[in-house]
Amino acid sequence: MKNALHIERELEKYNAHQAKGRRLIATLFVLLIVCIIVSASVGSSSVNFEIVLKTLCSYFSGVAVEDVYRSIVMDVRLPRVFCAVFAGASLSMAGLIMQGVFQNPLVSPYTLGVSNGASFGASLAIIMSAKLSFLGFGIYLTPIFAFIFSMLTMLLVYTISKLTNHDTRTLILSGVAIGYLFSALVSALKYISDVQSLPELVFWSMGSLSGLKWNVVFLLLMVFAVCFVISICKGWNLNVMALGYEESTALGVDYRKMLVLSFVVTTILTATSVAFTGVIGFVGLIAPHVTRMLIGGDYRYCIPASALMGSLLLLISDTLARTMFSPVEIPVGIITSFIGVPFFLYLIVRRRKV
Repeated sequence: MKNALHIERELEKYNAHQAKGRRLIATLFVLLIVCIIVSASVGSSSVNFEIVLKTLCSYFSGVAVEDVYRSIVMDVRLPRVFCAVFAGASLSMAGLIMQGVFQNPLVSPYTLGVSNGASFGASLAIIMSAKLSFLGFGIYLTPIFAFIFSMLTMLLVYTISKLTNHDTRTLILSGVAIGYLFSALVSALKYISDVQSLPELVFWSMGSLSGLKWNVVFLLLMVFAVCFVISICKGWNLNVMALGYEESTALGVDYRKMLVLSFVVTTILTATSVAFTGVIGFVGLIAPHVTRMLIGGDYRYCIPASALMGSLLLLISDTLARTMFSPVEIPVGIITSFIGVPFFLYLIVRRRKV
């Protein structure tokens, strides 16, 4: 009788947890839709919500809209808005998986040095763009180099980790050390850069979503969608990994295989986002923590909720970055840092008390 009552209570708790997770995901999705509409309706130009709505409806109802308004909405604002949505979701999901796998709440997508490697690749492309023009990449030279060097960083860190039998502490320390190395190389490139390339290099290192087009949106969407499906399918295994190596193995989960898969997924998500948006910090640190505070650590609900939370955070930050001092735009990385630093210090103090 007692066992039956205990099972019934646990079942009620489980159902309540599931309902709470679904409610949070639905709420975040609605908030994201609202923020997308608001973000697309504000800016330095006179394009407001009514014009945005008319522009979107013109594709179905034939309502006449001036070409300049159509260009602002469809070629400038909406691509930027959706880039913020998918880049924020990618960074947040990467941070969530990394924090769970490494069992460290202070880990973020930049801990393994991926962003520093991307920064070096982008800086190299910016400074040597004239000499590398023969490659024919054009405007994609910077993101391609950023992606290549971020993946090389991942391979280097993984190789070092493999030599130490995939020890997670060594993995993190290796990432931090290699990150500092690439940071020093970026500083060296800034020192030797000329007057023309230095401003672009500095601005890219602060993060920006300006000038991104629909082709970037579709690329970010495809990468995020593939990694999202993989992560959701492995959600239960990620839950088991939180118990540790021995418990995971006993429950039939290949811990080392999941560690490598998680490493690859988070690196691809981070590398793709950083390659096009520059270095935008703290999104992958804040959003996963807020999500866990609200619904706990079940990855089946945390993954979609954290992705939505990251989208909201980066979209709101980018909207503030381009409207606070309009028509002057400030790098979005500055806004996320102002939000992230106090939260990061809060996490350190909170963990110290525990």
